[in-house]
Amino acid sequence: MKTQNEADVLEPTPHARDLDSWARYYHDYYPPNSRRDLEYRLSRILVMAGRIWATHADNVLRAEAGQSRARWQTLFAIDFGEQPVTMTDIGVRLNVQWPTLVRVLEGLEKDGLISRVDNPRDGRSRLVSITEAGRTLLREVRPTLDIERARLLAGLSDEELAQCCETLHLLMERASS
Repeated sequence: MKTQNEADVLEPTPHARDLDSWARYYHDYYPPNSRRDLEYRLSRILVMAGRIWATHADNVLRAEAGQSRARWQTLFAIDFGEQPVTMTDIGVRLNVQWPTLVRVLEGLEKDGLISRVDNPRDGRSRLVSITEAGRTLLREVRPTLDIERARLLAGLSDEELAQCCETLHLLMERASS
């Protein structure tokens, strides 16, 4: 039988994502309301929000269309730009590592959603294009994504959305340089 303390440790509180609800020793590291406290909180929220957003989108699309986030994001990354596109360029657009991308592209090709051909200018590279079946899939998943995105971002003004985008782009640029 668990003691009360064991139960508290093993079962997270309903607000376990809220640092102040469980991080009893946090302020030993970061004094309250200091610059470092604010920086830590922002970076933590940024990481957690990205994970939660990605998981939510993945769950919605798996239920709706049977497609993983990796698959539809890859299709959009291909279809949003000029084609054919190299696998290297797709990897840069998605900020994913080569082995992950190769697995996703193999699955998309097997399902007839993309085509890959040897690159005539570089024998080590392949060129990727989306097929009509891939475009059809994107037309099916886009309304679901658009509705979910609008629902989650409701209440934010256009200016607030633009400011968020600007701030996140700045952070991404600084983190990748």
